[in-house]
Amino acid sequence: MIDEIIQREWEFFQKVNNIGGRASCQDDFETFYLQRKGQFEVFGEELRQSYLQDLKDAKKLGRNLLMEKYAYMMESTDPQYFQSIQDQLPIRDEQQKELINYICQIEVQMREEFNQQYPHLASLMRYTHSYEDQQDDTSFETYLRGELSTYSPHTLWLYGKMIAHMLEKQENMIMLIMERTIKAYGYSSLDEAEKKNQ
Repeated sequence: MIDEIIQREWEFFQKVNNIGGRASCQDDFETFYLQRKGQFEVFGEELRQSYLQDLKDAKKLGRNLLMEKYAYMMESTDPQYFQSIQDQLPIRDEQQKELINYICQIEVQMREEFNQQYPHLASLMRYTHSYEDQQDDTSFETYLRGELSTYSPHTLWLYGKMIAHMLEKQENMIMLIMERTIKAYGYSSLDEAEKKNQ
C-alpha cells in the first residue's frame, strides 16, 4: 500500500508547476521515495488506507493534492501570491483549522526535541518554524501545515488521533520517521548518523 501511495503522489508531483520552472527534486524519485516511505511506515494501517482513498478521490475529481499542498504553503512563504490563488483551493472549515494548528504545535515541539538531541542531522533538514520561512526555503512547520490542509476530514481526524496516541506513549514522531529514513540510507541508528555528519 505504501508503494501505491508514493506512486500516486509522484504522479501528482510531476504535474506541479513551479513559478521558476521545474524543480530538480521532481527528477529525483529515489529521494522522494525514501523520504515519503519513512513517513508512511509510521502511519497506522487505517490512516494509510484513508490517505490512499484521498489520493484516489482527488484524481477522479481532477484535483492535484501535491499542487494544493505547495499552494497552501505559500500562505506563509508568499502571502501576496497566496491571496491571488486561495479561491481555487478547497475551503478548510474552522474545525479543520483548529485540528491542524493543534497537530502543528505538537509536532513542532517534537521537532525541537529532535533538534536538541541530533543537532547535526537537524542542520541538514528544513528550518523548524514558520517564522523562519523564506520564499525559496519552506520550514518544517509550514510544510506540515500545507500537507495537513490537503487531507480529507476523516484522514485529518485519524492523523490527529495518531499524534494524540503518540503523546500518551511519549513517542516522538519525528524521531520515528527519521530513524526509518536514515536506515534506508545505510546507517544503523540516528546516533551513528549524527556522529558521521558532524
